[in-house]
Amino acid sequence: MGKDLQGNTLPSGIMQRKSGIYRGRFYYKGETYTKDNADLKKLVQEMEDLRYEVKHGIKGKGDNVTLNAWFDVWLNTHKKRSIKESTQVRYDDFYRRYIEKQIGKYRVTDFTPILIEHLLQNMADKDFSTKTIRDVYNILNAMFKYAVHNRIITFNPCAGVDIPKTKKKDIRVLTVEEQREVVEHAKGRMHENMILVALGTGLRSGELRGLTWEDINFQKREISINKTLVYIKDIETKKYVFKYQTPKTKNSMRTIPMQESVYKALKRQRIQVKELQMMCEEWTPLEGFENLVFLGMNGKPISERAFQVTLDGIEKAINKERECIAKKNKTSFEPIPHFYPHALRHTFATRCFEAGIEAKVVQTFLGHYSIAITLDLYTHVTDNKAKSEMEKLIIAGREFNSRLFLGTGKFSSNEWMEQSILASGTEMVTVAMKRVDMESTEDDM
Repeated sequence: MGKDLQGNTLPSGIMQRKSGIYRGRFYYKGETYTKDNADLKKLVQEMEDLRYEVKHGIKGKGDNVTLNAWFDVWLNTHKKRSIKESTQVRYDDFYRRYIEKQIGKYRVTDFTPILIEHLLQNMADKDFSTKTIRDVYNILNAMFKYAVHNRIITFNPCAGVDIPKTKKKDIRVLTVEEQREVVEHAKGRMHENMILVALGTGLRSGELRGLTWEDINFQKREISINKTLVYIKDIETKKYVFKYQTPKTKNSMRTIPMQESVYKALKRQRIQVKELQMMCEEWTPLEGFENLVFLGMNGKPISERAFQVTLDGIEKAINKERECIAKKNKTSFEPIPHFYPHALRHTFATRCFEAGIEAKVVQTFLGHYSIAITLDLYTHVTDNKAKSEMEKLIIAGREFNSRLFLGTGKFSSNEWMEQSILASGTEMVTVAMKRVDMESTEDDM
């Protein structure tokens, strides 16, 4: 180690010149990298940053940084402190799955819009959803923006790239009959109460599995949604662990009312947990998760996978019953289409719309960021509702026409206005004109 002009020991790779300026130097793959600074602490930090940049290919001769190397910098340096851990894991998973092998070895400076369009179009040709394709685009766009900011490239190759649209996949919603079958075959199962609460609240799977008894207010019959349970791979240890996280958006922080079926299910669940604690010899809840409403046989949190396994068991039981009925009646066997935890949320929302609950209220129940998301997801219901309401309008218009021409007398001015609104556009104009003609004739007489 070198020493300064007063004989004090300096950090490795740093010396002090006679002018008093400190100089840092290191070698990497045959290249020499040097920095000068009069402030020793600043120089030490600058050298650490320079070593990192050189090691990851961000700085060097020829700007040879690859997309794979840049993704590591973007995610683990730039984004790490500004996003949730689950989001970081999701970005990493998306990159490894859809980008790394396809274009990861290209240098950042070699990218053009056509190269990115080619990647996205290939995904569209393989029938990936528009949302998945858009997520890949968004990751790449953010990475290249950061590269422009750091002057590695002069323009963002994602600018002007059109995201190909694929056929929108229908969301899975249980019919009323399917919902009845699910509830019937959930009886007696470990997660019966959880399924009933899901169907009666529309909670996301993580919100549902993350409920604690502090969130349940039996007196007010309300449920407070303030966190979500995730089972994710720890970035450092690479092991999967349960964690609480804040909900998806600020709108996800909400309080929703309990309907009677939910109230009863939660009351039963409280008794069930106490019975399990007394009966189970290996009741070993995880620290920090002891007060969860819904738990596994050993007192541990329930993973998304465990929830799906339960639904798969119900699906199998329903199909077995359907097959027996089909054989008995000598009819064709039609299995229930596959469903998943989020389908229970969609089913709740659909029942709300079918019951005539306003979209804004449904948005509040679901915790959507905007009402546009709610309406877009459930257009299949709102379209049917619109047709139904239009039928009412047409019927009302016909009744209005009948009253005019079947001798029911004249309308008052207020009644005329009210009924005019109900009459359909062109019919209303035609009827009004005929009415004027009739009144003119009556006056002449």
